[in-house]
Amino acid sequence: MHRVLFISDDWTNKKPLKSGLLERHCTVLPVASADVLKDEFAPEKVDVIVLDLERCGSDGANLCRVLKKARTLRDLPLVLLVTEAQLGHVDFSWGVEDYLTLPVSVPRLAERLNFLMWKLHRVETKNGFTQGGLVIDFERYEVHVKGEPVDLTYKEFELLKFLALHPGKVFTREALLDRVWGYDFYGGTRTVDVHIRRLRSKIESRDTVYIDTIRNVGYKFLDP
Repeated sequence: MHRVLFISDDWTNKKPLKSGLLERHCTVLPVASADVLKDEFAPEKVDVIVLDLERCGSDGANLCRVLKKARTLRDLPLVLLVTEAQLGHVDFSWGVEDYLTLPVSVPRLAERLNFLMWKLHRVETKNGFTQGGLVIDFERYEVHVKGEPVDLTYKEFELLKFLALHPGKVFTREALLDRVWGYDFYGGTRTVDVHIRRLRSKIESRDTVYIDTIRNVGYKFLDP
């Protein structure tokens, strides 16, 4: 799931939100607002930022500016948690992607984060595909995982491209042979299994899975 940088000076009241995100398999990096303003502030790699302004001891506008200047954070969606009284002071020129009024439930917060991550990583069929740390450039025939280039064979690339363009849909081995290898291929379905295994070893890790095996059926690319 998502890696969330959660900035709050009110962990006594926000602990249920943190615990709820953890229960939904998110990784939560809790940080105080004062830590963000330190010169040595260098958070781990995250996917989305949640900034709680309810009892924030720092200036919200300045915090947003600092976050948007950080090289590793500036392109990430930033979600504010604000009270009704603070709404009139929220300025989207700070680089804010969205906001939620407090109190907010865990399902509501998780739903909004899921939507923002889907919007950020949705399929761009014209030039390429991006999901999480996986980037596929259709025009250059290049694949990167977490910024690092991955060396794929032509068929491995075509197989990955085909599956990625149909997220959530299950394909049998026979269907993949037909769509990726073509009618003139005389090999057996074992070829698909070999290519899937090699492909997964190159783009996946223990914590990151893109391709799912459907027992006795075939394979699918996981919907984000």
